[in-house]
Amino acid sequence: HNPLRREIKMKKILILIIALLILAPTTALAAAKKQKVGYVGITYETKDSFVIKSKLFYPAKPQSVYPVVVMLHSLGYSSDYWGNIPKKFIDEGAAVLMIDLRGHGQSMYDSNFRIRSWQYFTKNTYEKYPSDISDIIKYVASNYKNLSTTKYAIVGADIGANTAILAAEKLPNQPAAMVLISPTREFKWLYTPIALTNLHPFPILSMVSARDPYSNKESQALKKFAQGEFDIKIYPAGSMGMLMLKANPSMGTDIVNWVMPKIK
Repeated sequence: HNPLRREIKMKKILILIIALLILAPTTALAAAKKQKVGYVGITYETKDSFVIKSKLFYPAKPQSVYPVVVMLHSLGYSSDYWGNIPKKFIDEGAAVLMIDLRGHGQSMYDSNFRIRSWQYFTKNTYEKYPSDISDIIKYVASNYKNLSTTKYAIVGADIGANTAILAAEKLPNQPAAMVLISPTREFKWLYTPIALTNLHPFPILSMVSARDPYSNKESQALKKFAQGEFDIKIYPAGSMGMLMLKANPSMGTDIVNWVMPKIK
């Protein structure tokens, strides 16, 4: 019960508490930084001064070269609506590039900060979608050397599906696989049959809803133009494009399980 000893002990406890308080924000900051590891926000300005925003996610496990999945959403949606599918790909070791198509999500501005929504686009603007995507893929490939330029897949829904086909035709290294959710021969003036005949014979999976007879019919028509494997998977619920995802919970797993063996 020595008062001096007790005072020294109290000072040590006080110093320890102060040290913990000082370190706490640093630890929190480190945790925040750790959570952001593997995420890159990408801004790309097109030739006609439109600003396209993308999100690039890396798996936690370091690799010298990552396989890549490019994801193109439905008309009127954005990358935020893919749900847990990107995480499923990341957990399997693939990098994921999610692009907001021009006029959607974070890609609603030109270089002069004027809002440009897809709702008011003309034929001429929609026809720029494939070039937007092929140019962004080439830009990312040249600036992020740890991404594979051959072991990659494109997943697209309705307008994203048609854009995927037309963008792939423009790329020097075409994808190893492609998933098309509710593809059609033509969507917003994006006509796909001729482009399909010009693609390499890589495997394509078309996903449609039994409640969407139009997309069913269109997938059957597109299959005739494909140069390689073109599988059609029909789901019981949902309607067109990304609306199918919530109605059919197994879709995300099906997409990942089909794509990953083809890009590993």
